[in-house]
Amino acid sequence: MTLSRLAVLCALLLLPTVRVSAQAETVPFSWDQATIYHLITDRFSNGTRDNDSAYGRGLDGNGSPYDVDSTGHFLGGDFQGLKGWVEDGYFSDLGVNALLISAPFEQVHGWIGGGFGEFQRYGYDGSWPLDYTETDLAYGTKLEFEALMGAAHAAGLKVLIDVNINGVGLATLNDMAAFDFGGITSDEWRGWRPASKSGWQSYNDRLVTITDSTESWSKWWGPEWIRADVPGYEPCGEPVQTHCADQLPDLREDVVATKLPSFLKLKWGDEKTTVESADLDAFFKRTGYQRSATNHIIKWLTDWVRSYGIDGFVLNHPESVSPESIQRLKEQATRALADWKAAQGMEGAPDAPFWFAGNVSDHGLEKSEFFKSGFDSIFNYGFTGDLQKPIDLQFATYAESINKDASFHVSSFLSSSATGLYGRSGLQNGDSDLPNGGPDLTGGGSGLPNGQDLKDAATRLLLSPGAVVIYYGDESGRPLGRLGVDELERTKSNMNWAHFDEDLVRHWQKIGSFRAAHPAVARGGHDKLSDAPYTFYRGVRQGLDTDEVIVVMGANGKTRVNVSIVWPDDTVLRDAYTGNVAIVSFGQATFTADASGLILIEEVR
Repeated sequence: MTLSRLAVLCALLLLPTVRVSAQAETVPFSWDQATIYHLITDRFSNGTRDNDSAYGRGLDGNGSPYDVDSTGHFLGGDFQGLKGWVEDGYFSDLGVNALLISAPFEQVHGWIGGGFGEFQRYGYDGSWPLDYTETDLAYGTKLEFEALMGAAHAAGLKVLIDVNINGVGLATLNDMAAFDFGGITSDEWRGWRPASKSGWQSYNDRLVTITDSTESWSKWWGPEWIRADVPGYEPCGEPVQTHCADQLPDLREDVVATKLPSFLKLKWGDEKTTVESADLDAFFKRTGYQRSATNHIIKWLTDWVRSYGIDGFVLNHPESVSPESIQRLKEQATRALADWKAAQGMEGAPDAPFWFAGNVSDHGLEKSEFFKSGFDSIFNYGFTGDLQKPIDLQFATYAESINKDASFHVSSFLSSSATGLYGRSGLQNGDSDLPNGGPDLTGGGSGLPNGQDLKDAATRLLLSPGAVVIYYGDESGRPLGRLGVDELERTKSNMNWAHFDEDLVRHWQKIGSFRAAHPAVARGGHDKLSDAPYTFYRGVRQGLDTDEVIVVMGANGKTRVNVSIVWPDDTVLRDAYTGNVAIVSFGQATFTADASGLILIEEVR
């Protein structure tokens, strides 16, 4: 146990006890009731310092350290660190039943100039893949990933990974030198530093050439694999399916890849290349798929499911991929999870199927064409806008749209790396996004959270029908990263273990635990019972049982609630927010509301 984790756990123990209903332990898992915790592995928790400089990251080509940049460098988060929090029950205490983590495979080793050149940007967030067959050693080894998966499953947590099948990692100086491709003009790159603090992109003009370098660039992925604006390759296009999303080289679906990329064969060596080639031959023989680059990636991604029991994918930029490729990815991933379960002796056991969600920019609460591609859910970018609507209208609309149509589902969220951190505003000198969680002595600043805004938004999110996604640090008031860089990069600051908001965490825990214990919250029908204070009912039938709750918002002091629609006289009820108990008398139950104004009413069983 690291010192920082011990300190946080001690702080939580000093807070009033959250009573997690025993009923939560018996509720069968359903993706329709998912509470997903979305984190960037590198930014969450550092379990061991031994892997912090994997592949020489943070060092130049001569082995001399760059100045640490809290925005674009790898900061040390890894599988071991995450596993510790799983085992300590941090996620279970939040009512979380699924983790969404960074893609675990190996990322490009080097950096590019981030933003407008003001920082070095490595592939720390798992979105710049280099080799889909290996873990990134900055996160940990395959054995450590397997241990993380085992710990998560033992804790009742499903594990999802962020993936894409439309782009690969960028060409960096380190990778060009290590794997003998591209147009490096000299060894000057090894010790190069920009002349100005905003000059990290200028290496392109000074150290890399695209003139008369077709042969050297062919030793990268190759023109049958990707579109890229380098010699000998089809350039990035304007149509969405040939566009280089996020400026990443675009994987090709339209041509046969007749050979493996030269740099991968060099990296793997003869023995592994032979094994991988045989596995690919068997895959394409079994499936009958065209040997396109995209279908190679589908094979490699689903190998992770078959090997480790990954429970689902969140596919980024599905608008940039054909519906057929999306369907193939889901089909092969579903098969792979079934194979893993069979190998574990779980074949035929009642358990959740492989879950497949889409991350489509600006998608809201609408049933789009993407659901025809096989998505089980789409991330709901419209949720924060819907918070501006009257509360009962939002709740009722979500319950009607999501819970009465089995072919439609969305996953709502407050914050993301694409939209910003909800409720973060103001400036401070010093932030907590450096590897040790301490002050940023570079003079940067960060957006401070508005605790009440985050509390109110957490209440709305966790009590909303459908699946919900907690972006890491929303529950603890994690501030934005340092000023002076790309605004969306600021959303990926280090988890604020040293300065987390204990009261805010406790609020999320109480409502999250209530949501976990009661399928009615996410899956039930919704009925308003009162305007003042606002009171609503949710109920859902599960087999022979019925789960029912009543929630009061905006209560003040001693509050009498009419519960006769659900419970007869003499029923013992509990407010899950405070733990207070009341007995129904003349159809009424009386509770003293907490300062939050929330009363979460459940039957004591």
